[in-house]
Amino acid sequence: MTKIHWALKGILFMVVIWLIVYVGIPYFDAEKPMEVENNLLNLLIALPAGVGYGYYRYKYLPARMKARKNR
Repeated sequence: MTKIHWALKGILFMVVIWLIVYVGIPYFDAEKPMEVENNLLNLLIALPAGVGYGYYRYKYLPARMKARKNR
């Protein structure tokens, strides 16, 4: 589990962003309809984007900062 925690954190982050954009904002805006079913394709796109974000944020950047600090 600890080997893939970065991927799970990234997926969770992108799902939260998806919820905010497609559920939260239309909930408070009367002009936009709340049709979450129409945006499920964007959720499928958010999952690999979350894995990419998690790799970049939790694996690549710390290694890069550590290498820069040791220079």
